[in-house]
Amino acid sequence: MKDIKRPSLFKDKDTIRRRMNNLGSALEEGTLDAGMEALNKLGKRDLEVKRKPKYLQVTEKRLNKMGVVDLKPAFSRSSKKILKEGGGWYLRVPIRRKSRDMSRRMYEQLRNTNIEPSDRQNIVSSYLYDGRKVSDANELNYKPKSHMIEKKNIGNNRHTYTAYRTVSDKSPSSSWIVNRDKVNKKDTSKTFVNNVDRLMRWKMKNGWS
Repeated sequence: MKDIKRPSLFKDKDTIRRRMNNLGSALEEGTLDAGMEALNKLGKRDLEVKRKPKYLQVTEKRLNKMGVVDLKPAFSRSSKKILKEGGGWYLRVPIRRKSRDMSRRMYEQLRNTNIEPSDRQNIVSSYLYDGRKVSDANELNYKPKSHMIEKKNIGNNRHTYTAYRTVSDKSPSSSWIVNRDKVNKKDTSKTFVNNVDRLMRWKMKNGWS
């Protein structure tokens, strides 16, 4: 009897596993596509269908592992947020600034602003965001609008500095992202950076969930 030629699918375990995974993914995508098509055919105006593409889901998971996190959802759950009339919310967030983390020109400006003992004063500083890190993914970047910082005299020629920023339901999706600078072409790739931009545009259109 002649040897039966074994199909390439069954040559080795790694090949079998890889091809079965690919098949499973294809079936999963096909099932989701069919479900989406069926929902769309219902033609209900009050039924909003949102489906995040698979590659954007992968991109989002990678961002989470990198520590690139959006703080806005956490602020929205804060018990200290203030509800607006007619809907919506806002929260004033204090951000403590230490002198060693300031640029030289910002520190000099604040140091040269005299205030009375046990007093405090709001100071507008154009240098508040000196050295602010940015991402190669443009959609992650945001330029804060507030340049106010409070200088407080706590005695013995010592002071504290606190900047205040407001977050609300209307704040842009990119306004409260931490570690955005980790998304760069040098440490990741051009494709990943482009996918992050696509993910942010998807979220801006469909919501953060």
